[in-house]
Amino acid sequence: MHIENPFLSVIQPQFMPQNNPPLPNQQRKEIGDQAIWTLSSAKTGNGVDQLRDDNLNTFWQSDGTQPHYITIQFLKKMRVQEVAVYLDFKQDESYTPNKLSIRAGTNIQDMKEVLYIELKEPYGWFVFQLKTKLLNGQEKPYVSTINIQIVVLQNQHSGKDTHIRQVRIFGPREKQNQGLSFPDFKMPEITQYASIR
Repeated sequence: MHIENPFLSVIQPQFMPQNNPPLPNQQRKEIGDQAIWTLSSAKTGNGVDQLRDDNLNTFWQSDGTQPHYITIQFLKKMRVQEVAVYLDFKQDESYTPNKLSIRAGTNIQDMKEVLYIELKEPYGWFVFQLKTKLLNGQEKPYVSTINIQIVVLQNQHSGKDTHIRQVRIFGPREKQNQGLSFPDFKMPEITQYASIR
């Protein structure tokens, strides 16, 4: 079950795995280290540290009833544009998520679904783009939020506990001179003052 939200885009046609891990670049930066991570449950030795250690051989393993969730809480409102997860059906079989929900909100009580995902026997990195749909029909390529929650609604072959091997959270890279507007110094009205006589 997923919640319809007129302000947020929740439908993406097909989720394709990537061979290479998603890395920071000129358009995005990894912001997961700026957050507090909590889990609905975890087996000993399979917790948050394993989700964030950049090792594809380790994983978070839940230890409780469904749904299982990862909550990422920032200290201030952040722009989140992508959530990347590494899943491995070949090794994890019925522990691999089948249905995921990505939710966002300013606190845990007002979380709204921003993306609903169904995957069949996933293997590799999956990068989910988050967008805000504005009332005028335009979209922003991020969501502004304090909390992001990744919810495992169902596993492959009706498995009980879940394995997620890695999670990365990306935000847009801010421009250095954002908001500053410098004049064009090539205009004759400006260049006449460029040198001292």
